[in-house]
Amino acid sequence: PFSSAVRTRPQTPNQHTKTTLNMDKASLRLSGRVAAHGSGRIGNEKFTLTASTGFANGGTVTLKARPDFSPKYDEEEKKLNFQGDAISNVANIGNLKDIDVQFSKGGVELAGQTCDVTVARDHSDGDDHKNPTGVQIKSNVDKVGDVTITAIQAGHKTLNDEDRRSDNNAVRIAADIPLSDVNADLTGSVDYDLVSKNANVRIGYHKDDITVKLRTLIKQDGGDKRTAESTINLDYSGLEGIGVGVEVKDNKEGHLQVTKDDFKLKVPIKDNKVETNDASITYNWAIDM
Repeated sequence: PFSSAVRTRPQTPNQHTKTTLNMDKASLRLSGRVAAHGSGRIGNEKFTLTASTGFANGGTVTLKARPDFSPKYDEEEKKLNFQGDAISNVANIGNLKDIDVQFSKGGVELAGQTCDVTVARDHSDGDDHKNPTGVQIKSNVDKVGDVTITAIQAGHKTLNDEDRRSDNNAVRIAADIPLSDVNADLTGSVDYDLVSKNANVRIGYHKDDITVKLRTLIKQDGGDKRTAESTINLDYSGLEGIGVGVEVKDNKEGHLQVTKDDFKLKVPIKDNKVETNDASITYNWAIDM
């Protein structure tokens, strides 16, 4: 029969790979930083909720958000911002704002190299930076060592070296300097921005309780003109859990700091003078949930 000459091909369903984020298995951490300043200002300057969970066979996805309530001392009202009738403000802790997302995965093969890849998307800010993103690739290259390539948009913070929003688009290449071959106590690294053509050279020395770090920023100020800015950090940790440090820049600014556990006393230095009015005591806290 005619119908037997026609073979219907079985329908093959589309093959989809499902990736499930098991947020019920995520680790949660609420963290913050309380600060008291020499001017009398006291408040919780940092308040972050962080959730991390497994993703894509060994990867990790991390979400960071800022609750819309942070406890602090109201200088005008002379009381805490959740005292008396203001207790209703605490309910805003459930409103999450400024959400940042980060995906990380190790063991990724790229051009024959085993790499660790991180992709991050930050929340928008008030300077027209709409969800600035960044990508970072780390790998160990033969005869060179660890090499990191970072590409970020203006306004991005998560993958920015200085833990602040980047002023411009940047494509940075960073590599270790094999100073340990000369002296086991020495470390070094260099990074170069292909966009701004600025470079950072970092050299460190660590012996027993003493750590010295030198960072030199080489900037291009137009044409072939280049300037250099240096920062020196000296830290000592041999006082029974108490750390003492000093930072000095070549413009005569810097700071003194004393740390104990999660507490830090920081006193700025300007024009070789200690600025006690700008001193601060901070306490970093965290609660795992």
